[in-house]
Amino acid sequence: MRLYRIFISAFLVFNIVNIYAQESHDFEISKNLDIYTSLIQQLDLHYVDEVQPGTMTKTAIDAMLKHLDPYTNYYPESMIEDVRFLQTGKYGGIGSTMHIKNGNIVVGMTYPGFPFNEAGLRAGDIILKIDGEDVHGKKMRDISEHLKGASGTALNVVYKSAKDGTEKTVNLKREEIVVKDVPYFTMLDDSIAYVKLVGFKQNAAKEVKMAIDSLAKNNTISSVVLDLRNNGGGLLIQAVNILDLFVDGGELIVSTKGKTKNENFTYKTRHHANYPNMKVVVLVNKNSASASEIVAGSFQDLDRGVIMGQKSFGKGLVQKVFPLSYRSQVKITVAKYYIPSGRCIQSLDYIHKDASGHAVKTPDSLMATFKTKGGRLVRDAGGIIPDVKLESKYSSDIVYSLFQNYEIFDFATKYVYSHDSIKDIKSFEVNDELYSEFVSFVNADSFNFTLPIEIELKKLRSFSKENSYDISNELDALVNKIEISKKNIYSDNKEIIKPLIKEELVSRYYFDSGRVEAMLQNDKEVREAIKLLNDDKRYSQILD
Repeated sequence: MRLYRIFISAFLVFNIVNIYAQESHDFEISKNLDIYTSLIQQLDLHYVDEVQPGTMTKTAIDAMLKHLDPYTNYYPESMIEDVRFLQTGKYGGIGSTMHIKNGNIVVGMTYPGFPFNEAGLRAGDIILKIDGEDVHGKKMRDISEHLKGASGTALNVVYKSAKDGTEKTVNLKREEIVVKDVPYFTMLDDSIAYVKLVGFKQNAAKEVKMAIDSLAKNNTISSVVLDLRNNGGGLLIQAVNILDLFVDGGELIVSTKGKTKNENFTYKTRHHANYPNMKVVVLVNKNSASASEIVAGSFQDLDRGVIMGQKSFGKGLVQKVFPLSYRSQVKITVAKYYIPSGRCIQSLDYIHKDASGHAVKTPDSLMATFKTKGGRLVRDAGGIIPDVKLESKYSSDIVYSLFQNYEIFDFATKYVYSHDSIKDIKSFEVNDELYSEFVSFVNADSFNFTLPIEIELKKLRSFSKENSYDISNELDALVNKIEISKKNIYSDNKEIIKPLIKEELVSRYYFDSGRVEAMLQNDKEVREAIKLLNDDKRYSQILD
């Protein structure tokens, strides 16, 4: 009886403490909401200039969420199309990419059959006004909000043509834009299929299956290269559904663990595999993240396929979208995910930040070791480490600088307006004459680039002056050597830059699918995948 009373007393104390803690937590929330409401009211009443409560609230929310992680985001009603795109791959818009250069809003790829392309806009055109509002100097987020909207709504756009420099005005209507997760697939040889997967929206697995089945109608497929390079992820369930195509039912693919039991789930394959005996190579790089890492990590942990490329991004966090007042929404990180071996590959700790306020990266020394289904050793924290490591595709400083300044893009814009067409993708090549044209174009554009060593030398020169070290002659000699080497940088990097020019040029005539096809022709990583899949002994040894 006495033991029973002790138990009841302890139970009551525990619940009273919990109730008090919850009430205290609720009070803190109510208090701070009241403070914020009072503050914005006083600003609206007394601030010397007119304030915009909506803009201020968005700024305050964004600043608050920065203390968490980069994946927890607030979406006001004006950005509702962004949320729909994340979930479905569909949005109301104009069917084009954009970028900013020198404050100008430049049209990137336009998709055939959609408003911008149908209205005559092309890559390189500069947007001047949207619905009467000057857009020069605007941020890309603001431009996106202007261009996206409900399907069928009207839009007025004034733009400057890249072809002749004239101003043109078009009236058009937004349409439902559907972006495919599999923009391209093909046969690499008589038995190896290639599938490029760029996202994980609601039809990702269906598109992968459709691609393989379509190729299988006229080919005997024994292997597939699943290209997840630069795939930032998407819907977790689509990662599970893709594994379902290759792995028989009942296998654990991923589990999630969150603050509440409602976020704790396990996801297993549910059906007989469509391709149970097909050999698989999954290509990844540093930009393969989230759902891409679930797919790659599950293939690895189940010893079902070989992972090839560079270490992936390392995002082991799960987000869910919740509705808020006035049709606004918030995407919140609700859990971490764990792949079949039990490891979480999250690279950064966003809660325990360093003295500068940056997320802390898990050091290699603290990575835990896990085992695959067959007993191979794998590591956690920091992304998926490939079974076959390959050197990064683009490692040149000049290539990075050319992309950053859109030099290849701008050259292609100029080329297109003096060439109505090009040969078919396979036979079209960037020869030495065309490459010389490109170099002349870049030089005429007054393109300047700075090598990392130049930045370090500048720091060293400043340090030597502050500390009275007389090494100016030595530094000058190094600067001269660097300038000489920079003069040869285009000839030294010709074989790296040529394929990139071809890819951009081909995309202007054959769009995204043409770009991917052109990339494959010079893709060393794909060639390595073919070599591995044609070597049964080596493939088996990696997975053994």
